[in-house]
Amino acid sequence: MVELTEGKPVSPDGLVMEWIDAPFGPFFPGLPGGLQMVLTLDGDSIAGADIKGMDAAALPSGVALEDFAASLADAVPLSPVAMRELACRAAEAATGQTAPKDVLTARAAAVERERIASHLNWLAGLARQVGLFSLSRKAADLQCDVRTAQADGLAEQEGAINSLLTAARQGSFLRSKLSGIGTLKGALEGPAARAAGHPSDARHGDVVYDELGFEPITQDQGDAMARLRQRCAEIAQSLDLIAEAGAIAMPAVPRAKGDGHGMAALETPRGPATLYLTLKGGMVSSTHLTTPFAALAAHVPDVIKQMELADALTVIGSLDLDPWSATQ
Repeated sequence: MVELTEGKPVSPDGLVMEWIDAPFGPFFPGLPGGLQMVLTLDGDSIAGADIKGMDAAALPSGVALEDFAASLADAVPLSPVAMRELACRAAEAATGQTAPKDVLTARAAAVERERIASHLNWLAGLARQVGLFSLSRKAADLQCDVRTAQADGLAEQEGAINSLLTAARQGSFLRSKLSGIGTLKGALEGPAARAAGHPSDARHGDVVYDELGFEPITQDQGDAMARLRQRCAEIAQSLDLIAEAGAIAMPAVPRAKGDGHGMAALETPRGPATLYLTLKGGMVSSTHLTTPFAALAAHVPDVIKQMELADALTVIGSLDLDPWSATQ
């Protein structure tokens, strides 16, 4: 035994144990599909972590705007509507065009509908991970109903959604499981940052959202339970924004001729995404996309260090990482 552990690092509890690198993903129950991790285990505690998403496929060039928008939506399958809206905004900036006010408002409502569906899907996964299968099924069923619902249909679902959110926020098991773990104070953007009291939100100051009455929502604690409360609050807020908009319309890119360069930023369900787009002869010639994944994933090793494995996996699930949306 001495020979096996001689020269090994000493654990915080004073024991000397052999560290083991354990792979998790890309198909591990309770974690986002495509997320790949190697956790260094010191007994049942985390000594280190390496985390990465899917290898990003290059976005197309030399294509029409509509084809580019479709490819961008396909490249980020957990936020396709947000990606189409991002492409629309960048294209409008590059061409100097803008859609009518009612169209812009309806497009924002489509993004908010996707935010609701995304947060419900996250809640379904987290509930399943901790063993709350009834809550998981209800959240998954509502997510399916929300994805294609129009504004009046969402109004009809509001009571069921609010009942689910109340059950999630007030459930004693979830509260005991999530409170006090995974406190994240360093995040600067997205729901994880707002759950720690940082009001960073790309919707704030956006003319369309200002007219809908949007104001950032925040929590204080920054732990996994605060992230649950934050997403529940954002679901309720998105329902209000859609009701104020009154209609939902999928983003449609403008026609383009000539050359131009445009940049757009958008608050996706997981945080801000930025797209730089260059047109030549009305065709997309070059692009650069930045998504929230890398910035949030960079915090994971420090957040879960010395945490027991079960709690660490729960904390990672609470962050809602999107491994498909790597920077391109």
